Amino acid sequence: MSNQKPPYSELESYMKEAEKLIHVLRTQQVDAIVGESHVMLVRLKQAEENLKNSRNQLRALATYLLSVRENERTVIARELHDEFGQALTSLQLGLSWMSRKLTPGQRPLQEKIKSLSATTTSLIRSVKNIASELRPGVLDELGLVKTLKSEARGFQGRTGMQCRFKTNIAKAKFDRSAAVAIFRIVQAALTNIARHANASRALITMMKRKSTLILTVMDNGKGVTKRLVYSHDSLGITGMRERTLALGGTFTLGGSKSKGTMLTVRIPLSRVIVGKPSSSPSATLSSPDSR
Repeated sequence: MSNQKPPYSELESYMKEAEKLIHVLRTQQVDAIVGESHVMLVRLKQAEENLKNSRNQLRALATYLLSVRENERTVIARELHDEFGQALTSLQLGLSWMSRKLTPGQRPLQEKIKSLSATTTSLIRSVKNIASELRPGVLDELGLVKTLKSEARGFQGRTGMQCRFKTNIAKAKFDRSAAVAIFRIVQAALTNIARHANASRALITMMKRKSTLILTVMDNGKGVTKRLVYSHDSLGITGMRERTLALGGTFTLGGSKSKGTMLTVRIPLSRVIVGKPSSSPSATLSSPDSR
């Protein structure tokens, strides 16, 4: 009898060897794919971490720059008031003294002094307004709530739009830097309304809701577009957003043609209130006519 294996036995042996080879190749491919995926996942996590760190650094830089700008505004406002304001006041007193020394026959000179005095008075008023824009003294003297009431009255007086302020936390004591940030947000929002909204009414609310301060500024104008909300050229919106994020809050801005624009800022009370916050049972509403 022949010792040679039947052809089908050799074929079966070849198939088994081929299956083993395919199994090894597949295992190596899977290992390679898994290894490559792991490397890609690690790199992706590193990139995400680097991006997160970069954003945090940029946010910290933005917060620092805002702080520096506020300090510079304070210094400039003080110098305007103390130096330029006092110089103009001295000039006004000097013109008044000269006017009293003139004789009735010096009428042309009296008219000239009167004109110069009126110009000086206008300059004094302008200096006060500029200093107030740079650093509102009422914010330090009377607090945030009364400052926002005053801002609503001033906005209506300047633009002719009806503007009201509503709050249920009138007696709270605000952290100084937080008060400045909130005031600047409201100030920038009202500036945008005056320039772009084509509105007839505006409403500012600052309400305590559990452990959150909710600030809203809304109007009945033409509404803001999404392109403008997320545009890098919208520096006013960017500044409001960065001030909010610096206080650990959230910033949303939206609108429509039928409803106008609504800005909403939510900030943890612990970041803005000094001591235990208290709220009124019902909100108080301030209109420009109320004092």
